[in-house]
Parts: sequence; C-alpha cells; structure tokens
Amino acid sequence: MKTIACLALRNDMIIGEDVYDHNHRLLFEAGTKVDEAVIQKLKLFSIVCVSIMEDIDFATTHYEKIHCDEKFKAFEILYAESIRRYKALVTSLIDSKAPIDNNKLMAIYNNIRSAIPSNTALFDFLYNMVPSEEVMTYCHCLNSALIAGVFSEWLGLSESFKNTLVLAGFYYDIGKLLLPQDLLWKSGRLTDVEYLKLQSHTAKGFDLVKDLDIDESIKKAVLQHHERMDGSGYPSKLTRNQIDTVAKYCALIDSYEAMASPRVWRASIPPLRIIENLENDKTKFDPEILVPLMKRIADAQIGTTVRLSDDSEWEVFIINPSKLSRPMLRNDKNEILDLNTRNDLMIEKLI
Repeated sequence: MKTIACLALRNDMIIGEDVYDHNHRLLFEAGTKVDEAVIQKLKLFSIVCVSIMEDIDFATTHYEKIHCDEKFKAFEILYAESIRRYKALVTSLIDSKAPIDNNKLMAIYNNIRSAIPSNTALFDFLYNMVPSEEVMTYCHCLNSALIAGVFSEWLGLSESFKNTLVLAGFYYDIGKLLLPQDLLWKSGRLTDVEYLKLQSHTAKGFDLVKDLDIDESIKKAVLQHHERMDGSGYPSKLTRNQIDTVAKYCALIDSYEAMASPRVWRASIPPLRIIENLENDKTKFDPEILVPLMKRIADAQIGTTVRLSDDSEWEVFIINPSKLSRPMLRNDKNEILDLNTRNDLMIEKLI
C-alpha cells in the first residue's frame, strides 16, 4: 500500500485502510473502490490523504509478487540491455569471426551482479524470467555466467578461478547458436536423428572458439560440458579425471540452469525438486562439487513457502541432511510434516 493525497485519487483505485473523519467516525472501509462520490465525501470531511492498494497488494502467488516488485522491474530492464550487448558480441564472432572482448563479457556480468543485493535475490529473479524463444539461448548463456559466479562464491573458489568459470558460462553453450531454434526448444521428445544433431553443438562450439585467445579450460568446457563422471555423456564418453575441471563445473551449471529457468511450455522447477533430480543423477557429477552446492541450495530454501501435490501450503523448516530434497515442513498451525516419510507427496511450486 501507499499513502497519497486525496487530490491525486482516481476512479477505480482501492482504499487500503479504513478511513475515519476527525471525530473518529468510519467514513470508508478498507477495500472500498474509489469513485466520484467517494472523492467528494473525502473532500467534504477535509481528509487530506488516504492509503490505497498497489498491484503487489493484490498478488497472491510468489510469481505475482516478484513481478510487482520495483527491484525486479529494474532488473528486467537491465537484463534485457545485457542480453542485447551479449548477443551483439556473439553475433560478431559467428558472422565475422571477430574475437569477443572478454573484458566486455565481464563488464556485463559485473553490471548485473552489482545491481542485485544478494545471491538469493538473483536466483529468485532468474526463476521468474520468461525469455522469448528468439533470445532463449543467449539468456541461457548469460544465466549460466551469473550462476557460475554464485556457485564460485558459495564454494569459496579463488577470484581467478571464479572469473574463468564466469567466462566459461558465457562460452560453453555457444555452439547451440549454430543450430535451428525449433530443434533447440522442441517441447516434445526428440527423435534419434534430432538428438544426434543436438549433440553436435559441443563440437560446433569448439570449432568456433578453438582459435580464440581464451583459457584452454574454457575451450575444453565448450567441448566437454555434456561429459559425465560415469561415462554416460557425450561426445567422447569421458570419465572422471578425463574431464576438465571447468567442464565438470559447467556440466552442473548447465543442468541446474536448464531446470531452474522457466520455458514457454513449462514453469521453472522448484529448487528442492532440482536437488531431487541431482540426487538421482549423483553418479554423473563430481561429488566434490555437487554435494556442497546441493547443501547451499537447500539451505537457501529455509523459510520459503511451498505448495505440495495435495495443494497444501507449508514453510520449509529444517533441511534433512540425509535427503536434502525432502525437508521438514511447518504450516500456519505449527504442525510439522517430514517429507522424508511421505513419498506420496511432492513439492509442486514456490508460492
């Protein structure tokens, strides 16, 4: 709500708090819709100002509340400008083989990062961005660079390695920009032929960056970010120490970003559901990276409100150390629900 002068009142505004005259008699209840009669009565009783409801006061879901937030609206503008700048740099590389100035990439990263108050706020904003299909790959790369920075801070990585990982976020999926958009963002199941074509983005990306003046580990990340520790990845079915360290980080960043970001055909997957998916795939990622990151992501969910598959709403209360994706929950009646004992229930969304 905000307080405004009665002179600024307009029809269809909603009064946010009860309005009393100077003798403490009720003139209008909260929720009254403003019309000319209301304005004239306020004037008659010499009421100078009243509280009115804003869009955020009508928001009922977390998504609606975020989209009413002025900080999020400012972020959307900054993000759109950053995508424009990043797209121009990558387009020059693809069309004219013009090397990307890495200082400009880091400037894009730092400009966004310095405008966001916390890592939690950054993730919250990214969860609620819905990019259009024509810029979705660019958004994926920018998001990956931003997530790389957060993960680096959470893991206490050196500033030098953090910068390398942020740059790798900008570069590692660049080969997807050489593939058709309808293949990249097909909502249904890919055919075997389509899947093989999609896999080619790692080699195409490597060919694009192999002669650039960038860290060799970034080039390897472009080629290897779909390799998996258990040998189930592509293009070379590498295992464990055969995979470059930066590529191991990018594999996790890529998987996390793909699940966390909303798509035209689905909403973003809630963080604890992402952790569940990662727990199920734990043999595919380096445990020295995966385990502490999952713990940090889970801890960041304490205090958030979630809706379960039975439509009940709960606050995340205590993280279960043996099963991070199945925490203890608390409702407004102070009842406790241990999700680890209720496999029939799933977290559906943040609210």
